[in-house]
Amino acid sequence: MITEEAYNYAKVLFSLGINEETIQETRQLFQENHELTEALDNPAVKPTEKEAVIDSIFTKEISSFLKVLSKNRNINIVDMIFEGYEVLLLDSKNIIKAKLSYASRPDEADIQQLKDMMCKKYKRAGVILELNEDLSLIGGYVLSVGNTEYDKSIRETLLELQKALARR
Repeated sequence: MITEEAYNYAKVLFSLGINEETIQETRQLFQENHELTEALDNPAVKPTEKEAVIDSIFTKEISSFLKVLSKNRNINIVDMIFEGYEVLLLDSKNIIKAKLSYASRPDEADIQQLKDMMCKKYKRAGVILELNEDLSLIGGYVLSVGNTEYDKSIRETLLELQKALARR
């Protein structure tokens, strides 16, 4: 989940108009090098040393943004910031991102029908759908769109039945 602070930074990042490829490369560097985040967040490391590291690793167009994050001790939320940036970028392209977890993979026609339904419901031109197998669902699926979750799994049905029986 993206915090309000991270989303506000994401808006700033988006408004800077930095090349999408540069953003993705920067995001990947942070994802692959957790030590980098720790070093830039460490209060024992001098601000000038942090700035030198940022200047030596990142392109000039994004280094100023990262220096502000580091100075404000917010580099630890950089993953959420990039997540928020991606939401804003997709929104600008009229695309929504969703995640489908399933016990058995639906066929392509069902997936397309689900995408069409989401486009209509959320008034979007397209959907990026992440597919994940989750055998713990037993059957059915869980669809997550933003902060909304549609749980149509057998596991959830069994849990609801168990709750109903316990209330009797």
